[in-house]
Amino acid sequence: MPTAASQKNSLYGLAQTILLCVFVAAVFLAPRRPLLLPGGTPRGVGSFLCLSGLALLVAGFVRLGRTIQVSPTPKENATLVTGGIYRWFRHPIYTAIVAMVAGIFLRQSTIAVAIATVIVIAYLAIKVRFEEQLLLARYPDYEEYRRHSWGLVPWPHWFS
Repeated sequence: MPTAASQKNSLYGLAQTILLCVFVAAVFLAPRRPLLLPGGTPRGVGSFLCLSGLALLVAGFVRLGRTIQVSPTPKENATLVTGGIYRWFRHPIYTAIVAMVAGIFLRQSTIAVAIATVIVIAYLAIKVRFEEQLLLARYPDYEEYRRHSWGLVPWPHWFS
């Protein structure tokens, strides 16, 4: 029988998958009445964020390799990864998702995409807090690593 902790772990993974699907639905199915003035600057910044997020996502996937998973609990055979992109970012995949959803909002600034963006970012902030508790409990060196790396976003520090 699954424990409460394993059920919570599974729910975090399921919730993330559902929220990202809702975000995609908002992008493709919502009415296209923009909140921001149309123009090149928001779209250009949005494109930059999307491409940067994609590069960060790939770097995170490559560095984690087989230890990657959606649920926040580290795999049993996993070790603390602090090299590569993880030298600077504790959660580069989550940071990549934040960059990409923010970039997509700037490229398609509808109310549905804005709401979905806020929900995805808020959810990831909550999930990071939970995941960091698990990482602190699992890895003795995590607290030191945490002091020298960025959290969900590179700045300001209170998002770490």
